[in-house]
Amino acid sequence: MSFLIREIDLSKKKDLNAFVDLPWAIYKDDPYWVAPLKMAVKDLLNPKHPFYKTANVKAWLAEKNGKVVGRIMAIENYTYNKHVADNVGHFGWFECINDSAIAKALVDAAADYLKSVGLNSMLGPMNPGTNYECGILIDNFKDDPQIMMTYNPEYYEKLLTDQGMTKSMDLLAYNFLTDTALPQVIYDIANRTEKKNNVTYRTVDLKNWKKELDIMFDIYNNAWESNWGFVPMSKEEFYHTAKDLKSFVDPTLIQFALINGVEAGFILTLLDLNQIFKTIPSGNLSIPAIYKLLTAKKRINRARVVMMGIKKEFRKKGLETLLYRNAQASIQKNTRLKNLEMSWILETNLEMNKPLIRMAGPHYKTYRLLEKAI
Repeated sequence: MSFLIREIDLSKKKDLNAFVDLPWAIYKDDPYWVAPLKMAVKDLLNPKHPFYKTANVKAWLAEKNGKVVGRIMAIENYTYNKHVADNVGHFGWFECINDSAIAKALVDAAADYLKSVGLNSMLGPMNPGTNYECGILIDNFKDDPQIMMTYNPEYYEKLLTDQGMTKSMDLLAYNFLTDTALPQVIYDIANRTEKKNNVTYRTVDLKNWKKELDIMFDIYNNAWESNWGFVPMSKEEFYHTAKDLKSFVDPTLIQFALINGVEAGFILTLLDLNQIFKTIPSGNLSIPAIYKLLTAKKRINRARVVMMGIKKEFRKKGLETLLYRNAQASIQKNTRLKNLEMSWILETNLEMNKPLIRMAGPHYKTYRLLEKAI
């Protein structure tokens, strides 16, 4: 049966709704998929979102028998290519039924556009960049994704590799029960670090949220600057991304490590709001849904370390281990929290992976970024 690939305009309501609504058809029988809030997805696709001030995108839908069966976005990220001195295009928001011909047509549409603007390779998926959800899950599909992590059918990897895509980088996730005792070596490293350096700690001050965001913004861009695939965020983009966090964060789970009174690094742990979103299968923010979100802290038993960074001048001092240890200690004080995920970490980032392996054992989920020449 024939199908149609159609370029769409995401500024038009009908096209936007068709693009946003597709996952509800793809995952209708998947018990592990968590429906996102549609308003959040639409915000991220809004051309006025700060991300698009330094990126140009095109989007397509695949239609068959009058139904939407696939989607993709091509992303020309100017900031990425300037920062990494490369000529790479990105693709994202990929969803597709299990049909290789349709997947090929979607990938070809994105690749052809990226090639037409002078790019020579395509990397993804990114929704829409490395500071957001990215990668395809390639293992451990029988588990709900945690907040701000992707999920997809098992067949996606083959759909994309059949189009000539190969592994570019794996992003790792670790998991452990919060009542698990840390290995003694973690405490030994932490104690040595504290003795060698004038280390103090503090939690985030929600009364001075803007000032705290400034500090986290500075550490974030500094700490990740040299990491593979990193794209520095503008202050406007960072603030936009964090604008709703204040209402849902547990201040004891955002911790700073200071050396000689200067913030050297921080760790940000979020309650797993996906456990609440799972009870809002429509993705629509109704009054009952708002109540569930406002009372989320009483209903959640999982958390995720979303972000952790150490400024370049304070690295190789063991601060990563200190922050991991302190995060776990804070979580243990919250008796409702039973499970902690730390994600995502580049497979090549040994400074981050080594202490996590000591704490949690091998990673339990793998998210893969794929690439191909165009």
